[in-house]
Amino acid sequence: LKDDTDIHFLLSGWGIGFERLKQLQAAANLSNISFVGRVEDSELEALLTSADLWIIPYRKDVAGVSVPSRFYNLLAVGRPVVLVSEPEAEAALTVVENGLGWVVTPGRADQLAAAIRTASADEDGGIAARAVKTAERFNSTTAMNAYAALIDELLRNPDLSEQR
Repeated sequence: LKDDTDIHFLLSGWGIGFERLKQLQAAANLSNISFVGRVEDSELEALLTSADLWIIPYRKDVAGVSVPSRFYNLLAVGRPVVLVSEPEAEAALTVVENGLGWVVTPGRADQLAAAIRTASADEDGGIAARAVKTAERFNSTTAMNAYAALIDELLRNPDLSEQR
């Protein structure tokens, strides 16, 4: 996407991996990538709302293990996402079922580039509203109620715990 002048990447972070990204960008002379260090909590909302699209990279083979917490933050600010993930991962299912963006297979740069190009041309303003509505379902009260219901179910039916 280095020649797509309408597409610019802003990477925020810190650490060894982040420094390596800076080195790679400098070596490849990619002018469509900018870097900003770790953002303080007080500035996080401004950063999250500054983007038109967020890319969430998932590591391969983590479906069923975790959901990146930033996923919910990005939904809450009403931004579409490109999720790099196996299609059976919870976040990927959420994106597809609610029409919140695009899911691409880890390791497939061609799919990622195509999704970013599609997203840059997309004018579906409904994604923002769907994202915010979906994020409302993922709050601490809902999570705690789900945990309590699961514990109640397991206490009533101990054989289920062996199956889970």
